[in-house]
Amino acid sequence: MKAKLNKLWAMLGVTGVIAVILGSALIYMNLRSADPILPGWEEYSPARFEELMASGEPVLVEIYASWCPTCLLQHRAFEELHETGRAPEIRAVRVDFDRDTSFIQAHGYQGTGMLVLFKNGREVAREAGLVSGDKILGFLTANGIN
Repeated sequence: MKAKLNKLWAMLGVTGVIAVILGSALIYMNLRSADPILPGWEEYSPARFEELMASGEPVLVEIYASWCPTCLLQHRAFEELHETGRAPEIRAVRVDFDRDTSFIQAHGYQGTGMLVLFKNGREVAREAGLVSGDKILGFLTANGIN
């Protein structure tokens, strides 16, 4: 009986440690500030987005949230691309998932960490979870952006 109790306490201890680690990570991601906007990027505004759509030029949109772990990794990948001179030559707009809800709802986006490519005023491609520079560049190249 004592062995069973010791095993139970050990399991509860391990479970508690895991819960504390996961809980701490969740608290951090929800309380951390937004990543700074990257050079050449713009924060979303409805009027400016309409201008970009009317221009017909390609526009990369990132569906972003400060609490999103994928977004943090994407931001780091874009920083690395910028620092190494491999940043894509494209207009880029960051849409805040929590703040820009009318945009999110109008386009039917249901998650964060998503990159969306617009050409000639319409969406042509979207992909989530691209967390390395090579994957981001691959997505753009596959859609005609060099």
